[in-house]
Amino acid sequence: MTLLYASTFQAALGRLTAQEQKQVKVTTFDLMLDPRGNGLQMHRIEKTDGFWSVRVSQDLRIILHKAGDATLLAYVDHHDAAYRWAERRRLVPHERTGAMQFVEIREVVEEERVSAPVRMAPARRLFAALTDDQLLDVGVPREWLAAVRETTEDDLFTLLEALPAEASEALLDYAAGGRIEDHVAFMALPHADPFAHPDAQRRFRAVDGVEELRAALDAPFEQWAVFLHPTQRAPVERRWSGPVRVSGSAGTGKTIVALHRAVHLARRNADASVLLTTFSDSLAAALAAKVEILTAAEPALRARIAVRALDRAALEIHERAFGPATLASADQIRAAIKAAKDEGLGAGLTPEFLFEEWEEVVDAWALADEESYATVPRLGRKTRLGAKQRAEAWAVFAFLRARLAEQALLTWPALYGRLTDRLAGGSPFPYTHIVVDEAQDLTVAQARFLAAAGQGGAEALFFAGDLGQRIFHLPFSWARLGIDIRGRSQTLKVCYRTSHQIRTAADRLLPSAIADLDGIEEGRRGTVSVFDGPPPEIALAEDEAEETARVAGFLRGCLESGMRPGEIGVLVRGPGQLDRARAAAEGAGEPGVVIATMHDAKGLEFRAVAVMACDEDVIPDPARLAAVGDSADLEAVHDTERHLLYVAFTRARDRLLVSGLKPGSEFIDDVK
Repeated sequence: MTLLYASTFQAALGRLTAQEQKQVKVTTFDLMLDPRGNGLQMHRIEKTDGFWSVRVSQDLRIILHKAGDATLLAYVDHHDAAYRWAERRRLVPHERTGAMQFVEIREVVEEERVSAPVRMAPARRLFAALTDDQLLDVGVPREWLAAVRETTEDDLFTLLEALPAEASEALLDYAAGGRIEDHVAFMALPHADPFAHPDAQRRFRAVDGVEELRAALDAPFEQWAVFLHPTQRAPVERRWSGPVRVSGSAGTGKTIVALHRAVHLARRNADASVLLTTFSDSLAAALAAKVEILTAAEPALRARIAVRALDRAALEIHERAFGPATLASADQIRAAIKAAKDEGLGAGLTPEFLFEEWEEVVDAWALADEESYATVPRLGRKTRLGAKQRAEAWAVFAFLRARLAEQALLTWPALYGRLTDRLAGGSPFPYTHIVVDEAQDLTVAQARFLAAAGQGGAEALFFAGDLGQRIFHLPFSWARLGIDIRGRSQTLKVCYRTSHQIRTAADRLLPSAIADLDGIEEGRRGTVSVFDGPPPEIALAEDEAEETARVAGFLRGCLESGMRPGEIGVLVRGPGQLDRARAAAEGAGEPGVVIATMHDAKGLEFRAVAVMACDEDVIPDPARLAAVGDSADLEAVHDTERHLLYVAFTRARDRLLVSGLKPGSEFIDDVK
């Protein structure tokens, strides 16, 4: 007997209360041990093709589909709702693609919609020009062909909710100006397992053992990260001839692609050792949890994938090669600059300018002398220094380097520089492949190190990132540092995480296309979301008390709708606004909601987000603006502040509230 698990089951499970979920899990484990359901109250549901009901409690029912030796966990809900779900669906392989699908029974759907309002005037039919073959090729069930052709903008999202995901995504892209031919599904061989089709694997999974089932039930379904759209699968499985970068707007599945690429590389080569890395320990921990789920049945494979934040991996390698490193803190750097100023160095230059110049230029590029300082490209930091000012600044930096050496302190760029020099000298690297998530936030030193680590390996380097989410570092040329991805870049266009309304509002903060400094453009035009939702709410208040009450009401509404506290985030620009977020959470009576700065929220996702304190004197950050040297730098600061707000908006899946004090941030006008 084979037990399978469907995405619809996990989604329905997540909507139940915590106590109800516990009851369902107990019954599910009983089914794992005996898929025939001996000892359980199991009944065939009349008027359905293969659906059965399993009693969990007086009112809760698990819906199974049984065919041959396969038992599928399909859905769970209260009695009447569970039966209605089963009665309006069939489980069948698609006639053209071969992928197993849940198909809503057209006649039942029409009966339920007879009370829909009648349009007063005809509207444009979005898909009237598509042929039967074109629709079948992207996974539309035959019984839905006529309904698809009748669909207008008014009922587009109603249609998309009824269709299998691959068909919905293809039609949504086409409606937004894309090509239907780009979504032709993989065609299975005759007699192939319909559950093994790439599209089917996005919604069904065979569960191998109690431990794997427990892991699946304990993790949100999207965190399984086992379902790949064909456009995502291509960069994962392709044999590349050099470094690769996969990009895309927030929510398009870049992290999923990076995760699968790491597992694919380890599975394809028994001698592979893969480093899956990102920029923070918290995001690395989230990646590690997904790797555990994805490789639960393959412990030997899992052992060959190391998941680390890049800085942590570098520290480990440095300790093995040179011993432990003592890293200089920002306070120690500032103290050394102050000491230099106290000795009369750096005349006419502020400590803040010198600190940023050290961080973004001198230390970042490992500049060793004043001549290098005079010729380094000042990309994103364009303030020009005269010869006298440059000499004064270099005197401070020389003093600073000497002070760090006296105290045996390393900066992060210096540590990476040591490792890069060691690799250039022929020392081995402990990993055959490196997969980097959130690659847009790499530093110069990290990129140079990765280039050295990946030399000689055609598939050694794989990057996933979004230039629109670059919030930590100034831009630089990857090609100049030895990472040339020209001809090997791909942009994902289907957004799975964020509703159409939220994504559209967030995209207004950024240009339609963003190019890196090597001329490679990441286009945002044509990106589509696969689900609909309410528009973002914008609420500007007269004072903090009014804003607190508004956000507290939003949080209470989310909780009352069934969201768990951990699925709700309250985000602010910086530490100075955290008290406002805490006051709103306290006002809602739920301290368990996640409160974070926008920087710390990078990589996280929530069902609902309140972005608070979007005041005109908060974002863009006035301290950053005050430190700007000229208009070119001002533009760079504004760009990164826009990126930061974009990151905050796109942490939300279903609901978004943007609040602040009147008149609000200048950026809010762009999203109204």
